[in-house]
Amino acid sequence: MFSGKSVIGSTTTTKTVSEKVEETFSFRKHDYAVWGDSNCFPDDAEKTIRKTSVLQTGLNYKARCCYGQGVVPMKVAGFDESNNEIFEPVRDMDVLKYLRGLPFRNSHTAAFRDLIKFGNAFPLLVFNNGGDKIVRVQILNARHCRISVDKSKLLVFGDFRNTNPNEKDTVVYDMLEEEDPFYDLQWRRETGKLKGMAAIAFPRIKNYFSNNDYYAAPDWESAQESGWIDIAHKIPEFLNRAYENAMHLMWHVQIPHTYWEKQFPKSEYKNVDQRKQLIQDFMDKFEKELTDTKNANKSLWTQYYIDESGRINGDWKITRLDSEIKANDSMSMSAAANSEILYSLMVNPSVLGAGMPGGPYSGNAGSGSDIREGLLVSMILSHIEKQAVLDPVELMFEFNGIHDIELKYRNITLTTLDSGRNTQESLT
Repeated sequence: MFSGKSVIGSTTTTKTVSEKVEETFSFRKHDYAVWGDSNCFPDDAEKTIRKTSVLQTGLNYKARCCYGQGVVPMKVAGFDESNNEIFEPVRDMDVLKYLRGLPFRNSHTAAFRDLIKFGNAFPLLVFNNGGDKIVRVQILNARHCRISVDKSKLLVFGDFRNTNPNEKDTVVYDMLEEEDPFYDLQWRRETGKLKGMAAIAFPRIKNYFSNNDYYAAPDWESAQESGWIDIAHKIPEFLNRAYENAMHLMWHVQIPHTYWEKQFPKSEYKNVDQRKQLIQDFMDKFEKELTDTKNANKSLWTQYYIDESGRINGDWKITRLDSEIKANDSMSMSAAANSEILYSLMVNPSVLGAGMPGGPYSGNAGSGSDIREGLLVSMILSHIEKQAVLDPVELMFEFNGIHDIELKYRNITLTTLDSGRNTQESLT
């Protein structure tokens, strides 16, 4: 927009490249873009995250780094000799009350959760009864949100996996224009289009690094596509089965035929199948003694006898077999998978002690300096996500007539012990 003494006007842009839609579905005469296979990417992603411990921990860590110690409102009073901003506190009680209240905290944490887990967050601007003031920003659960093909509508429905949207359980919100939502909101207010409207959707907040037109891909998708998440699943599954079936990997048991004749004489059994079943039951019981984890470190007793010639007869031979796949190799591969997953999130594995499982790939858990610097880098790199999540809040203040407020995140940064203090507070 531009203005002068005698003129006011605006400029608009038009799309020159049509956005690609892989698959759509319809509701109330609007076409909506499908999100992932069977329109269920968030549900599938939730399952993957839930059963991948290092992925869930890494995502939780990123969300906590973004949130820091909360948000404080500031005004820029000027600049010092080094061109650093000089802040002065904002004492507007309405602003302070909102930023310290439960609605803001809930929406703020939910925005980072959905943005980092699914690559998209869906803010909703809620109006007062008169439609002339935004009372709060609310984050809709990304699992239940879908965008219309023209990006003018946001559909919210409970369960896309099991049922199709229906009139009873579905809500559709108008969505603000993506490139300049504030101008769109102002135009709607001036033309009276906000009257009677309870809420309007802010354009979805997306992972900036994804080029997808409708639903941005989360950072961790690269680890899934390359197979590292599958490896992280298979290692514990393999180890569990290895321990449950340790005999197949560790022991060769040789039992002489004379033992069975003595233990189960053929003359005592009229039915051959009955004798075979008893022998099988005996072997199953013995196998359990070798393989059951509850029997670890127990003594094993076998019997033999000396025949007339003085030779040992009837003795069992139990030989330990060397497995080609060592447990240490599996743990090293697990550490490699963990590190690759964390790398996809741009999380330094040292911060989370990802080197702890051991092995040449993982190195070590990292020194205090590694952990401290990794944490600092994570906080710095989260600047884009922090600002994106604050966009609808700043729009709310501007719409409500509260101008020139800078929202800053309060962070506590660890420092070295020899600096005289072990923490420092900062604003970003």
